[in-house]
Amino acid sequence: MKTALVLGASGGIGNAIARKLLQDPKSWRVIGTHFNTAASFAHPNMTWCPLQLNDETAIQKLMSAVTRIDLIINAAGFLSNPEFRPEKSIRSFSQAQLHQSIEANTVPLLLVAKHARSALRSANNPMVVALSARVGSITDNALGGWYSYRISKAALNMAVKTLAIEWQHALPRATIIAYHPGTVQTRLSAPFERAHRNPLSPTTAAQALFDLLPQLAPKDSGSFWDWQGQSIPW
Repeated sequence: MKTALVLGASGGIGNAIARKLLQDPKSWRVIGTHFNTAASFAHPNMTWCPLQLNDETAIQKLMSAVTRIDLIINAAGFLSNPEFRPEKSIRSFSQAQLHQSIEANTVPLLLVAKHARSALRSANNPMVVALSARVGSITDNALGGWYSYRISKAALNMAVKTLAIEWQHALPRATIIAYHPGTVQTRLSAPFERAHRNPLSPTTAAQALFDLLPQLAPKDSGSFWDWQGQSIPW
C-alpha cells in the first residue's frame, strides 16, 4: 500500500482529497493532520494526527515515525478571519496579517519538506503538491490588492520551484508542483463566493487534482498548474 500525507485533512479540500484516496482501500493509507478543527470521519486506513503546521519539533517527530511517503498534499492555508480581511489597498496592509499569512501559507511546506526527505526517498515516484492560488502568480496579477495572501502564495510558489531544483539531485524521482484548485466551496472561500458564479465542490476539486497527477513526471517538477490541467505562469 502507498502512504499519503494530507496536511489540513479536516478542511474542505483536504477532507475531500483524503476521502478520494480512501475510495481504493487496497491502494492507499492516509495520514491526515488537523489542528483547529476535529477529525471529521473514521476509516480503517485513515490515521488522524493533531499537528500545528508551524511547529517544527512536532513535524520532525511525525516524519521520523513514517518510513515511506508516496504523496504529500499540503491543503492547509489561511485567507481571512474576523480580524484580517484581504487588503483592497495598501492602506489596509499590516505586518501582523502578512506574518500570519506567511506562517500559514508558506512555512508549512518548507518544514515538511525539510523533514520528509528520508520518507520520500523510500518511495518509487514520490509526489508533493502544494495548494497555491492563481493570485500568487506575478504574471497573472492584473487586479492588485490582497497583498498578504498574494505575497504568501508567491513565496510558496518560489519554495516549490527552489525545492524542485534541489531535488533534481537529492530526490531525482520526486515531482513537486504548485496547484491552484479553483474557487472551492469551503470555509476559506465562503466570504468571497459571490464573486464567482460557479465555485467547485470539494469533491470536484479533489477529482480534478487526481485527474492531473497521473500526467505528471519528475520532468514537470517545479511547475504550477490549475484545476483545469492548464499551466499557470509564475
